[in-house]
Amino acid sequence: MQQQEKNNNKGFNILELLVVLAIVGVISAVAYPNFSSWNKERQVRQAVEKIQSLMKNAINLTERGTFGYVQVRFDNTEFGLTVASKGMTMQTLATKINDGADNWNTDTLSRCNFFDNDYWDTDLPVGADPSILAPGETTEEIKNAVYSITLEKVTTNFIEPDGNGAVCFARNGKFYEGSESLAKDSSSIPYEFIYICRRTSDANSCDVLYDDSDVPADVFPTSEVELLRRVHWGRYGNFSVSKFKNTYVMDPVTKEKTYMGGEWIY
Repeated sequence: MQQQEKNNNKGFNILELLVVLAIVGVISAVAYPNFSSWNKERQVRQAVEKIQSLMKNAINLTERGTFGYVQVRFDNTEFGLTVASKGMTMQTLATKINDGADNWNTDTLSRCNFFDNDYWDTDLPVGADPSILAPGETTEEIKNAVYSITLEKVTTNFIEPDGNGAVCFARNGKFYEGSESLAKDSSSIPYEFIYICRRTSDANSCDVLYDDSDVPADVFPTSEVELLRRVHWGRYGNFSVSKFKNTYVMDPVTKEKTYMGGEWIY
């Protein structure tokens, strides 16, 4: 009868386990700041990509004829930045243009309307019979052609109680307008970018102002802003993104960094 081989495998002793835990702790302490920084940058980058995608889809709906006029609206609240699209059908737009008494023709500042709940066809209730719509009704297809996203990790420079703004587009670049915080001064001329930065417990908005300068690269934050980006657009779409690179000066004695501004990188 063969004698059973002895099991020579031994488990970790306490000292070996403590050494392993110490090594893991050191590696984690070194790696965590880099991972945390990467994760924050990823959250802002993904938010910017989602905003661009929603805006491109809205403009494409005008080019396909689903809508004659679209709005992309931004609502900045303490809970997050909500970005949504709304639409007006070609028929509704034509009716407004052909009615000389309509505000569309008499008050151009009201075109990119932000507050009326029955101004946009996508706000209207769905009619019982899509082939015979009563005034003030829309179809399920039109209702579902627009999107809304809430981005909890980012914010913009809109400050409550006026924490909202919108930009509107039409086919072939017509009726390109803005409202609220995205309109220059008291006009309907839109700003052509929106600031996006990381939302923190200390700041629900980006500390940077709009400037009517034709050279937005000259507009800098008034203080350090974490992961500041801009989503740019134009009358015909033409989307792009720029990011702000902060610069610092380090005190040779205290090793403390002082914010010195920075530059926009395209």
